[in-house]
Amino acid sequence: MEQPIEYFVAQARRISDTSPKTQIKGVLFNTTIGAVASGTLYGHKGVPDGRQIRTSLIVAAYAVNGFRIIETKNGSTYLLARIGPSKTFRDQWGILQEHLSVNDEALSRLPKSDYSTFGPELFQTPQLSRNTKGSSGMARSRAG
Repeated sequence: MEQPIEYFVAQARRISDTSPKTQIKGVLFNTTIGAVASGTLYGHKGVPDGRQIRTSLIVAAYAVNGFRIIETKNGSTYLLARIGPSKTFRDQWGILQEHLSVNDEALSRLPKSDYSTFGPELFQTPQLSRNTKGSSGMARSRAG
C-alpha cells in the first residue's frame, strides 16, 4: 500500500508534538542513506517542498512508532519515507545501524578521565614585551 507524502509529513508533526526531544525538521522521501542521506525534502519550514537535499553526516538512526528517524551532525532530525517496501532501503538502514553501533561501542571503550589531557598550562606561552629590543637599543645610543 502506497502512502502519500502528506501522510509522512503528518506523522513527522505528530512525533514532534508528542516527543519534545525529537523535533523533526522535515521528511526525506525516496531516500538514499549511507554516511549521509539524500532525498526529496518535504514539510521543512525553511525549504520549499520537493527540493533535493543531502544531509550532513548521520550521527544517530532509530525508529519511532515504526518510522525511521535520522539525526545529523548539524543537529537536524529527519523522518525517512519510501513508497512501499524496498530491499535496498532495508539493506542500507541495516548497514547504517551497524556502523553507528560499532562507532558507539568504540567510543564507549575509550579511557575516561576526570581531568583533561590538556591542562591550562598547554595554552600559556611566555609573552615578550614588544619594546624590549627597541628600548635597550635606544638606551645604548644615548649613553654612547
